[in-house]
Amino acid sequence: MKVFRKLLSLIIVLALVFSVADSNFFNRVSAATITTAYITGTNVNVIEGPSLSHNAIDTVSNITATVLGSANEGDYIWYKITYTSGGKQITGYVRYDEKYIRIVTYDPDADVSAQINAFPESYRDALIQLSAAYPNWVFIPDPISLSFSDAVALQTVDMNKQVSFTSHAVSWRSMGQGSYTWSSGKWTVTNAGWTGASREVIAYYMDPRNFLNSSEIYMFLQQSFDPAVQTEEGVKKIVAGTFMETNYNDPDDTTYGGSYSKVIMEAARQSGISPYIIASKIRQEIGVSGTSSLISGTYPGYEGYYNFFNFKASGATQTAVITNGLAYAKANGWNSRSAAIIGGAKTLSNGYISAGQDTYYYQDFNVKNPNKIWHQYAQAVHDARSKGVGVAKIYQSESSYALTFKIPVFTDMPTSVSPKPESSSKKNNYYFSSISVSGLTPTFTMYTYEYDLAVAGNTTVYVKPVDGATYSGAKTFNLKKGENKVELKVKAETGYTTTYTVNVDAAVNCVLTVDTGDEPVNEVRRGDTNGDGQITLSDLANIRLHLLGKFSLTGDRATGADTNSDGQITLSDLANIRLHLLGKFTIS
Repeated sequence: MKVFRKLLSLIIVLALVFSVADSNFFNRVSAATITTAYITGTNVNVIEGPSLSHNAIDTVSNITATVLGSANEGDYIWYKITYTSGGKQITGYVRYDEKYIRIVTYDPDADVSAQINAFPESYRDALIQLSAAYPNWVFIPDPISLSFSDAVALQTVDMNKQVSFTSHAVSWRSMGQGSYTWSSGKWTVTNAGWTGASREVIAYYMDPRNFLNSSEIYMFLQQSFDPAVQTEEGVKKIVAGTFMETNYNDPDDTTYGGSYSKVIMEAARQSGISPYIIASKIRQEIGVSGTSSLISGTYPGYEGYYNFFNFKASGATQTAVITNGLAYAKANGWNSRSAAIIGGAKTLSNGYISAGQDTYYYQDFNVKNPNKIWHQYAQAVHDARSKGVGVAKIYQSESSYALTFKIPVFTDMPTSVSPKPESSSKKNNYYFSSISVSGLTPTFTMYTYEYDLAVAGNTTVYVKPVDGATYSGAKTFNLKKGENKVELKVKAETGYTTTYTVNVDAAVNCVLTVDTGDEPVNEVRRGDTNGDGQITLSDLANIRLHLLGKFSLTGDRATGADTNSDGQITLSDLANIRLHLLGKFTIS
């Protein structure tokens, strides 16, 4: 009895110890709130446990993660996080550092602003989190008249969007029109080493919901000028720590008091480009020190000329780069800093922003004017996202910027977010090499996905997938008299499918059978109600009993009993079998 009491006491003590340790060492986040970690650093270690003695399980850069809890160890705070990487859910710990980790908690049940409510529901959760972290941000739902599926389809034709033939997987390549030659079994590869992107990769990069996080949302940053939210104070924050932070001294260029921020604001007014984009572009092109010969104004032969945007600054040597860039500046009369910045901003505007393509997304995916699908800045499928991440590095350290994001909303936005396809050696060979049936219009071609067909009765359609693909649709379709839609589906090695639609006009109720050639088709002889392949007195008796309600003919038996293919079993069918047996009529 004493042993039992000692054991019970020990259990109680241990329970209290673990209870105290759990409450002090690991602080769980309230179930009513959601906490997010915005990790803006590079190569941040994710650890398997909340201490330096544990092993690293992953290294991350510029990600958004959900916080599951926090723990204290010595002078350190550890956050338990979960996130998706490479299609897998990873859970671990990061050591908090305010320099590159921002922790934001929000209540998902709280009222959200009208601007976020204007988005489809599948956008809102991510936007609520961003709004909590960046209260001065404005999100504009930008309606697109084009459907999402049609927008993706336009980008798949003739390699409008491309992936690297060497650094991206086979599963990311298109085998569609212009990208692949079926007769030779080879992809079309450009001189730069790129080929067409698959529709699944395109859908991933075109689906805005994949990039509503603190590091990637900048692909939707509005690049047009909005004086209501874009101010000189905002420009000063962007140029802080750069050569543009201090005034320049030029007695021949005093209109703006030698202030870069004032010149940039004037450039925004004249060009229609956001001053934040102008300032960011100069930072990216010239660098923070401002020591480039392109803006010194003292380069021999081009004294007094400036090129702040590196226009035409290219060549085989550094000398050629500088002289070509300054020659362009001289040709355009950019003979002062202000003239070069204002003139350069106008040049930027004329190409895309003035045409309404005022985000990186719209510059790479011209969904607002699909008739000019060719007017896109880059063919690399990930270009808009990459540029956005580059700009993010300028803004992420300051949460008070008043930035505006124009985020496209398509007419038929899928409920589920388009996933990033896995990288593998499997092919996107989701095509038929033939669909054969009498009367099919137009004539079958691999990249035509909708057809018309008129049938008078039971009909067989013969389909043949390309090598490596499989038929994945239904094998029989019960057609009603009139219009019917039949979907023939073919599955690729990657597991994705393509649907070919046949609009069937049936003269009577009947059955359409799909023959893939990989198994025998069960053919039913008219008049044969018991499957013996013959028309006998037994078949006559079966129809009589069916009409009397004694038993029911179903399936193939009912198909055989329908001797005139009118979709019904009637006295006419009984009469046809009687006449056939008497030799006065032949059931074909």
